[in-house]
Order: sequence, then structure tokens, then C-alpha cells
Amino acid sequence: MTKSIEHVRAYATRYRDLFLIRLLSVLGIFGITLWLAPWPWAISFAIIQSVLYVLLWRVVERARLHPEDPGAWGRLKVSTESLTFALAMHAALFVLAAWKLEPELLPQSIMLIIGNLMVGALQVHVSRLSFAAAVVPPSITMGIITWGEYGADAPMLLSVLLFILGVIGAAWRQATSDRDTVELYVDLTQRSGELRAALDDARAGREAAERANRAKSRFLAMISHEVRTPLNVILGIVEVLRRKKRGKEEAGLVEDMGDAGGMLLRLLNGALDLSKIESGQSEPELAPVDVRALLAAIARVWRLRSEELGLTLEVECHGAPEDFIIATDAGRIEQVVINLLSNALKLTPSGVIRIRAMALPRDGDSVALRIEVEDQGPGVPPAQRDRIFQPFEQLDAGRAAGGAGLGLAICRANVEGLGGRIGVTDGLTGGALFHVDLPASRARIAEAAAPAAEVRPLSVLAAEDHEANRRLLTLLLEQFGAKVTLVENGAEAVAAARADGFDLILMDVMMPVMDGVQALTAIRAEEAETGRPRLPIHMLTANVFDEDVARYRAAGADGVLRKPIEIEALHGALAAVAAG
Repeated sequence: MTKSIEHVRAYATRYRDLFLIRLLSVLGIFGITLWLAPWPWAISFAIIQSVLYVLLWRVVERARLHPEDPGAWGRLKVSTESLTFALAMHAALFVLAAWKLEPELLPQSIMLIIGNLMVGALQVHVSRLSFAAAVVPPSITMGIITWGEYGADAPMLLSVLLFILGVIGAAWRQATSDRDTVELYVDLTQRSGELRAALDDARAGREAAERANRAKSRFLAMISHEVRTPLNVILGIVEVLRRKKRGKEEAGLVEDMGDAGGMLLRLLNGALDLSKIESGQSEPELAPVDVRALLAAIARVWRLRSEELGLTLEVECHGAPEDFIIATDAGRIEQVVINLLSNALKLTPSGVIRIRAMALPRDGDSVALRIEVEDQGPGVPPAQRDRIFQPFEQLDAGRAAGGAGLGLAICRANVEGLGGRIGVTDGLTGGALFHVDLPASRARIAEAAAPAAEVRPLSVLAAEDHEANRRLLTLLLEQFGAKVTLVENGAEAVAAARADGFDLILMDVMMPVMDGVQALTAIRAEEAETGRPRLPIHMLTANVFDEDVARYRAAGADGVLRKPIEIEALHGALAAVAAG
């Protein structure tokens, strides 16, 4: 029977561990023989036993060191059986010869053969044949000596027989225990190997996940920058246009453009924050929100797209107006409604899409808010209604319409992050009805902020490589009376900062030649070396990850203005510098 590599190594190791006891037994017999008999007896015994033990040692060591060799188990088994028999037979014949030639050594001969029986029987054995090879020769020798000394003395013969059976029984139990120990060792070794392999796989999987996560972060940072740069221009120009008087129709178009840009920005923020939402690391930003007004703005922006598809978009709100003003995260609710509405537009061939909201007052200031989006598409089979909220899971209709299968997963993450539930049932007139249930509390929307207070004119150095952003910065800063100096990269910003007269530097992060962080570090180093007064520097960035903001602060930034530029934040930075 073929054994595994672990079996060969285990048996060989246990054989080696017990070699010392075997050698001590040989030395004992050698010493006793040298003491009681002529020295040639002792020398011959020691030489033969030593040769056999050297052969056994070589066999065992080869198996232990090379258990993977072809036929390793067969060689170990046959060799140990043969050498065990040779060792036992030689010792038995030696004792018989000593008894015959020196009858007065009877007690010593009996003790030697008993010792040989016990030492051989209690060793490790790879097979039953090996065990028999160790116990049969000394047992026969004991029988011969007993018969020769006591003849047919039944009590003596029975006593010797019982003694031999007792030794063999105890040794057999030991041999069985040894085999069980080896099997347990082999099992543990195999399981340990499997565990190590699983750990290696897990480590490789974790490293792959970490690489993917880093790649995702780089991708999101790139997308954030590339989308926010043009969006910064759009929303900045909208803010400029809002401050100019114009006709009602044009003013309405500007407001629609601002609403659409704001929705795009919030959708971008939500996508960037999805991983944090799913891991529970992102807390909702609660603020007073008029849900009725929010849904109306969404419908106003998306109605044109609905009409292009030949669909009718309706919004229904049921409940007192004050019950729709709640403390919640407007960005998350907006993202959920837009995702559901986008799916409805893709899947509805014709008919009406309804956005329905209900606000039911509860005890105290609590409100139960329910938002529904009902389409007239193919609907969702009951068996699939849980699966579609998992990432990358889509029905055939959704897959045919396009998309990555992340929209509903984002919806679920947002809703559950607000403590609510999302689900889907059959629509009242066919199709699917997605419903969102959110617990909330009433809130009050603060009065409109007063116009920004005037600040003293400042001299501002703006480092920005994007031409449209430079024009926008000029428009925005000149509204506050600032004198603007523009440079296109960090190296030019460092050179310009050496000249006196600037009150503030607005530093873009991603620029050619020298990026914003390098320029910031260089400016702070020169200030420290020359004793020049510390110049306020605010980073102007589309990279909005928390770790990026922390890195800018650590490099010496006084503040961080995010793109798209928020007029209130820009005014606040200017006012703080003017006041300082």
C-alpha cells in the first residue's frame, strides 16, 4: 500500500528519535558480556549489532530526508522489517549460544533475552510484520531456554508463556498507539498545509484587493479631478450669472443650469463616497431639507429627457407642506430618486412615470417619509426582488438597457445609511413600484443668508493651469474687489510669492512643472529660511478625499477650497484674510 510523503517522514522521524535507546541497549549487552564472558564474544556482538544499526540508520535517514522519492515507503517498510528481524535474530542466537556454552550464565541469559524482547517490542514499527520480526526470535529463545532447563514443567512453561503474552500485549498496544500518533501527526500536517495554503490564498486575495482598492482610489481621484474641472467652470459661471440682472426666462434657464450642475456634483460626491457608505465609515450629513422642493427640482431637470422619450413624468406629494421639511441628507435622497428615475426611463417603453411622496406625522417631531417611483416597464419577478439590490446584479431587461448594475446597490446603501428600507413591488398599473421608507424629524429651514459683507480689496495670487478656470477665478475674485495675479504652474507661484504685496495665494494642486503641494512646501521652506512673514495659502483642488485634505494641511496649507468653487467658502476665505 502506498503511503503519503507525510507518512514516510513521520515514521522515519520516530525511528530516528528512538535510536538512542536502541544503542544504549546494545552498549548494555556489550558491557555485561565483556564483564561475564570472554572478550571476543562481546566484540563480535558489538560489531554485528553496530553494522546492522548503521544500515538501519542510513535507511531511516534517507526516508526522512527524501520522503518524496519514488518507492520511499516500500524501501522503508521492507528495509526496517528485514533489519529488525536481523537484529532480533542475532541477539536471540547470541543469548542461546551464551546459554549453551556457559550454562552458569543462565540468570544473565534470561535477563538479556527479556530485555531484548521488551526493547524490540516497544520500538516503532511500520507494519505488523516488523512487530513480529522484533518479538518472535526472542520469544522462541525464551521458550527453548525454559524447555531446556525445566523440561515439561507445565507451571514454568505456562508462566513464561503468560510473561511473553503480557509483554507482547503491552507492546502491541504501544505499537497501535504509535500508529495512531503517526496518523494524527500526518492529519495535522496535512491540515496545517491546507491552512497555510488557505492563508496564502487569503493573503494573495487581500493583496489583490488592496491593489484593486488603490487602483480604484486612483481612478476615482482622476475621475473626480477630470469631472470637477469643467463642472467648476459651469457652476462658477452660473454663480456669476445669478448675480446679474436679466429677464425672467433667462433667469429661469440659469436656475435650471445651476440645479442640474448641483445634482451632477452631488451625484459625483455620492459615487466617491459609496465605498465609505458600504463599510459604515461615512456618516450622513443631516441638514434641513424641503423634500417637496427637492423632488420638484429633480422633475424639472429630468422632464425634458422624459418628453424626448415620449414619456410623461408626474410628481405627487401627499401631506402637509411642513411635514416634508425634515432633517436628512439631501444628497443621498437625491441620488436615490435620480437612480430610480433613470432606471424607470430606461425600462418604460411608453406611458407615465410617477414620483410619489407621502409624509405622515408621528409622535412629537418625527415623520414617516415614503417616496415611490412607479414605472410601466416589465416589472421585477418576486424571486428576483432581493437580488437586484446586490452590486452588479441585473435582470435581462436591465442588462439590455445598459449599465453596470450598481445603481440599485447605491440606492440601498444610501437608504440604509439613513436608517430606512428600500424595496420593490408590482405597480398599480403594471411595471415596478420602488418604495423608500425613511424615518426623519421635522426641521426648519433657516432664513436666506444676507448678502455677503464687503471685504477690503485683497491682492490675490492664483496658480491654475486650466485656462477656463483662470478666467473663472478672475470673474469671481473681481466681484469681491480683489486684484488678481495669475500664474500657470507651481514654479511660477514660488517665484511670484517672493515678491511682496500678496495677501493670499490660491494654489491648484495638479499642475505641470511643479504641482501645488511641492510649491506650497517650497514657499514654506523659503519663509522659514528668510524670516519672511507667513503668507496665507489655500489649496484649490478637485481632489476631495479626506486623506488628500490632511496631506495639504500637513504641508502647510491654511485652508482647502474644493472645486467646484463654493462662493460662500471663497468669500469666507477672503474675509478671514482681510480680518487677519
